[in-house]
Amino acid sequence: MSSLFSARTPLILCLSAALTGCGGSETPKTDTVGTAPRQTAPVTSSPPGEQAAELVEQAISEIRDQKFDDAITSLNKAIDTDHQNAEACFQRAGLLADAGQDQLALSDYSRAVELDPNDVRYRNMRGLFLLTRSQLEPALTDFTEAVRIDPKYIQAWNNRGLVKLAKTEFHAAIDDFNKAVEIDPTYADGFNNRGFAWFKMEVYDKALADFDKTLELKPGYVNALNNRGMLHLRIKRHREAVADFTEAITHDENNPKHYQNRMNAYTALGMADNAQADRNRIVWLVKLGQLNNLVAQTPEQPEGYIQRASHLAAAGQHDIALVNYEQAIQVASDKATPWTGRAKYWLQQGNFTEAIADATKAIETEFSHPALSIRGDAYLQQGNYDKAIADYTAAKRLDPSVAQAYYKRALQRRQQGNEAGFRADFETAQQLDPQIGQ
Repeated sequence: MSSLFSARTPLILCLSAALTGCGGSETPKTDTVGTAPRQTAPVTSSPPGEQAAELVEQAISEIRDQKFDDAITSLNKAIDTDHQNAEACFQRAGLLADAGQDQLALSDYSRAVELDPNDVRYRNMRGLFLLTRSQLEPALTDFTEAVRIDPKYIQAWNNRGLVKLAKTEFHAAIDDFNKAVEIDPTYADGFNNRGFAWFKMEVYDKALADFDKTLELKPGYVNALNNRGMLHLRIKRHREAVADFTEAITHDENNPKHYQNRMNAYTALGMADNAQADRNRIVWLVKLGQLNNLVAQTPEQPEGYIQRASHLAAAGQHDIALVNYEQAIQVASDKATPWTGRAKYWLQQGNFTEAIADATKAIETEFSHPALSIRGDAYLQQGNYDKAIADYTAAKRLDPSVAQAYYKRALQRRQQGNEAGFRADFETAQQLDPQIGQ
């Protein structure tokens, strides 16, 4: 199952230390990420190489724990301590690439290759970085050099095949994928990518065989399921296509691509209701994507979280909706808006006690007509008509719900023997809703 949103969407490194160059003519010596003063390595009696190696190990541990800012700081210190530490440059390059700092990332990758030209990991990852930035020729050079250094490095064979796929050199790509699966007959990516190459060449029987083999080796592999579904769609095996896309959805439920593909298969089968359900899901997911972008662009504002929470709750995804309401409160606990948003959610769920608590917090934080209105509705549902009417009055609200509050209190007063109170409330209720009580 895919996550609906990432806790770091997009990855933003709020780096706390200046970025020290790895050296070499490509690396700017004064480029910084962040604003704090440059931090230098601690003075110890250990040799610089050992100090740097320890810092790199510390950074790798911090990366595993998703402490990316700390990892950058550790790597900066390692590079400060030992400018010849290729691994520090390599690890920092990956973090910078994830953070969208492409120029600095490439500089670090290149410095790692310069310092240790025979480490195939460095060449392979620089090649992959270049490939994902559509720089095909330099990527091809890196992968070719990687397989020259280590002819059994299957990732480099696979990645070189991907470059050739991108260049529509399908036979050459297949040769590279052949080499990858020859080295490791259990390498699922190699079979999947070779199947895709056969598919592009319209050699459907071989493509299907490769996709089947991929899923035999790696059941539930979403990319292969999608590829095989597209093949089934192409050769008009629409029920098989539906089955593949449906299984892909079970593993990657918030990817609109799978619903789009399944919708096409349902349409071909004449299953209009199923196709419409998938179309509706696509609309919902597109909206979710827009809200994810809003949160990413304004992470310190509560509105994006609130809107996303409401969108998720409407689809029944309550746990993650509540996470979003909590995030909204965390970034703006001194504002009424996030408390009001969650109060509205509790009201819709019929949890009137929680709705009243959050609405009260909103009102205490910042006077809010919406919060008063929500609290009034919750009091009405609890049968606390005096408090409901007080909140409606403060919110300056006049509508059928207010009429209901007066009408219910009128009946309550009659039961208590307060006929004058009954008449006053009943008249107010009828003024707001002439049909009430009839």
